[in-house]
Amino acid sequence: MRILILVFVITCFSVSLVQANNDTLARRYWSLETDLYFGHIVENASNVPKSTNPYLFEFNPSVQTNGNKEWHHIFGFPKVGCSVILGDLGNHRELGNIIGLMPNITFSITKHHWYSPRICFGLGLAYFNRPYDVQNDSNNVYIGSHITALAHASLYIQPKISRHFSLKAGIAVFHASNCHYQVPNLGINLPAVFIGFIYHPLALPSRFERRRIQVPDSKLKFNIRVGLGVHELAGTFGPVGTPKYAIYITDLYLSRRYGRASNVQAGLEIKHYNSYYNDIITNERFTDDQKLKATVISVCLGHELMIHRFSLLTQGGINIYNPYYNKYVYKKQKGLREEFKKYICARVGVQYYFFDPKYCTSSNIFIGTYIKANFGQADFACVQLGFVF
Repeated sequence: MRILILVFVITCFSVSLVQANNDTLARRYWSLETDLYFGHIVENASNVPKSTNPYLFEFNPSVQTNGNKEWHHIFGFPKVGCSVILGDLGNHRELGNIIGLMPNITFSITKHHWYSPRICFGLGLAYFNRPYDVQNDSNNVYIGSHITALAHASLYIQPKISRHFSLKAGIAVFHASNCHYQVPNLGINLPAVFIGFIYHPLALPSRFERRRIQVPDSKLKFNIRVGLGVHELAGTFGPVGTPKYAIYITDLYLSRRYGRASNVQAGLEIKHYNSYYNDIITNERFTDDQKLKATVISVCLGHELMIHRFSLLTQGGINIYNPYYNKYVYKKQKGLREEFKKYICARVGVQYYFFDPKYCTSSNIFIGTYIKANFGQADFACVQLGFVF
């Protein structure tokens, strides 16, 4: 704890020295941010390790958008950055430490007064030095692998203390999970309060001039996504050490732009699970259409928040064909949660378009990475390649 606070103080002092020689930084609205989080790991099961006073340190170089791109105006001149996260999880022996790298974006909810709330979202990767280990650390059911996804959301205020410095104070939540790639995978949920400061080498203007942006083409378009996922055929806690299986995903859907930043979609999601098929063949689960019975078909609705060539996808769906789960999983684990998992699926992800969707009126191509879940329980992570016609 003392070392982390010392790093925090040294960083605060060091960036203050940059002001004497800021010619390079002043060419754009750069900022250097440091935050110190004090939180609590949510104990969402009875057999989890205890954690005492976990804390995280964040260093976040970021850039304030200035209006030279259309999406700056659409989203009210957000700030983008890439954070380095260092932390102690409050139990060195069983939970260890975390290092994360997390791109993020910050939006101003109202006008830029000191009391105006700001909201930040981040998504990246984390490294845990003490994941579950059957011999050395069998109590850590939170995290089953060294590498996991890391998500973050925070709400804070930003009072100025000088022309170049601002304070930060707010609340945040962190979530880490390996998306069922390797069990156990209960995942870590860490709500926190935080304080920090921001150094602006170039003082920000009091306001940016917003201009009107043309609404994109709203024609109905056909999309196809194909890709590959991976998971273990296991529950949240086990069995441990089972093989990893591929999932082949094909999505067929229609999409249409609404307004300047929304893309709405509806269609079918088809997933073939090698894990299901292996179990069907090994244990003679079905006597006919065995490959088909290892497939799940869902009707889905989705929304993309379009940020230039990137988009943030949220999608929900209803499973209309899921024979393996209904017969061989649900019967073993009956309950309200399992009933919902039979039918409700969801995914979140990030997509990148090779051509700007706002101006590409013909075909386009994109890649994306996603996390798929069944009623809130992670199922698999996947990568897909998509085409728009």
